[in-house]
Amino acid sequence: MAFLSQRGMNNVVIFSMLLMIALFNLDTFLPSAKAPAVVPLIPQDAYVLKIEQGQSQLVRNGQGWRQVSPDPEIVTTPAQQISAWRSATLQPEEMSAEPQTEPLVAVVWLAGQSDGLVFAFYPQQDKTLVKTENAWYRLSDATLTGLLPWDQ
Repeated sequence: MAFLSQRGMNNVVIFSMLLMIALFNLDTFLPSAKAPAVVPLIPQDAYVLKIEQGQSQLVRNGQGWRQVSPDPEIVTTPAQQISAWRSATLQPEEMSAEPQTEPLVAVVWLAGQSDGLVFAFYPQQDKTLVKTENAWYRLSDATLTGLLPWDQ
């Protein structure tokens, strides 16, 4: 039967420790996953307090919602509007230059955050571009009139 010398046993311990360190840090050696292709417009678990756009607002009123707008004839109900915000998604969009049109800026206020989420909507002929947090996206799963019915 063969026995290891003290020097041989030290080498076994050193190599086994190096192997354990490599196994524990294996995730840092693997390529990281790309950012998700589709991002929700507002976080799924967020508690929305208010959505503002110009002089119009969608405000939480107890368990429900109410629209505050200078336009008296809004076709979309507050429940439909908040549902559109919750179901809307953003897909990354490559932009070479900023559109020349004036954006529709909306601010979403969430509970527990001192700053609101700012969205700049750029309506185009076939799509709606959204700029938020210095990134460009294309709005999907919702229409701009569903999100901002008072700005038709």
